Amino acid sequence: MCRLLGYVARHPVIAEHVLEDTLAALMEVSRLHADGWGLAWYDEQGHLRQAKAPEPAHASAEFSALATSVRSDALIAHVRWATPGFAFCMENTHPFTYQQLAFAHNGAVAPNEELEALIAPHLRERIKGTTDSERHFLALLSVFEKTSPVEAFRIHLNTLRQHLQSTSLNCLLLTPQALYAACDFDPNAPLAQKDPNYFNLHYRITPEAVVVASTGLDRGEETDWQSLKNGQLLIVERGTLKATIHTIAQGARNSIQEQYLSQLQR
Repeated sequence: MCRLLGYVARHPVIAEHVLEDTLAALMEVSRLHADGWGLAWYDEQGHLRQAKAPEPAHASAEFSALATSVRSDALIAHVRWATPGFAFCMENTHPFTYQQLAFAHNGAVAPNEELEALIAPHLRERIKGTTDSERHFLALLSVFEKTSPVEAFRIHLNTLRQHLQSTSLNCLLLTPQALYAACDFDPNAPLAQKDPNYFNLHYRITPEAVVVASTGLDRGEETDWQSLKNGQLLIVERGTLKATIHTIAQGARNSIQEQYLSQLQR
């Protein structure tokens, strides 16, 4: 499965300075999650920028250079452990972007055809790769266009949970207004059974920044980090760093079939 990392800072700051040991942990886990890396951030003029490559982050000179030079108040990062059958290519590498929005996912959703059917026609034309994650993003945007962000997450994730099959819907969405971190996974998925903490998302709040990270990246003193519960959405506003948590889970999950799950270890 993939690993997620993001932050919102009070002022533009070099990514390495705000992420510190969390960035080092991301580099380390990329030895296993070695199928691609990606970054998305807003530059100091407010424009969304992106860099990614289907290669291990720990071996990428470009990743290292960006981590020590990118200055931003809001950034998300992703390292990929690809689902079998989804090629290692730029089109399948996270984050996925649309206009000023960026998205990264950790998990698996199936079947692709039913997920794609949830995407509005004008957004379906934007599909470039073959992954469920890109379709997860565009289906979420299709609901975003119709209602408030919190309600959009609630509707979209509940639709996937109840009508499709999934291991985890965990994701980060970066917008000009805020960073959204959704924690929504199947506790009966094999990886969750093997490691009950695997799909947890954690966050750390300081006076100058809020950092969100997958399990394994949350280094430091235990008191520095708090955990999102399964079925919760964390929103961190840019500028103010106001952080709020919303409950987004309703109803039972349509668990993905065990035989299919064995093929979905991103």
